Amino acid sequence: MRDDLPWSLIILTGGSGRRLGGAEKSRIEIGSSTLLERAITPWPETTELIVCGPEEPTSRPVIFCREDPPGGGPAAGIAAALDLVSSDLVGVLAVDMPWSAPVLLATRQTLMDHPESNLVVPIGSDGRHQLLCSLWRTADLRTIVESLGNLHGRPVRDLVERASMVTMPVDPSDSPLLDDIDTPGDVTRARLRNDEDGAHPTDAQTSN
Repeated sequence: MRDDLPWSLIILTGGSGRRLGGAEKSRIEIGSSTLLERAITPWPETTELIVCGPEEPTSRPVIFCREDPPGGGPAAGIAAALDLVSSDLVGVLAVDMPWSAPVLLATRQTLMDHPESNLVVPIGSDGRHQLLCSLWRTADLRTIVESLGNLHGRPVRDLVERASMVTMPVDPSDSPLLDDIDTPGDVTRARLRNDEDGAHPTDAQTSN
């Protein structure tokens, strides 16, 4: 696999946020930025960014889309966004993982090292497979999506189970990069962490 293959990023923002009282996760502010801004900021201008969720102002151009009907879950969101992807590789990222860009970037080298695979999924020190911080070969993902038909309400695992997956263990010292935000307590901790870091997430410096 060539290391110069372009890639796109699907950012999923359309969750119900039930554990956050129905709040739009993408609009939650951590420091001076919303979660959506933190998701799009680390990537070069050449990276194709496709946001599946409600439209909102952003500091750089992105492509918005929605699954039909809305509220179909992440697998349906991936399928809707996939129609807009024009690159050979596509990352999938949940908007509530504000520190994950360095991990997602590392999946590219892992995929290069495993030409027999079409999906890379990081595993944190807690053993969790982070399916919504992953990198796919676009053509193979399209084949899987088409084979499954209507994905409304179906879990992302239905896609993953049909893939040739390679896992990427994340060093325990880097596992906090995979932390997500699901509850009000998570929001509080993320804001405190941001204050301690004093900066945005590390610039991923991806190449296309």
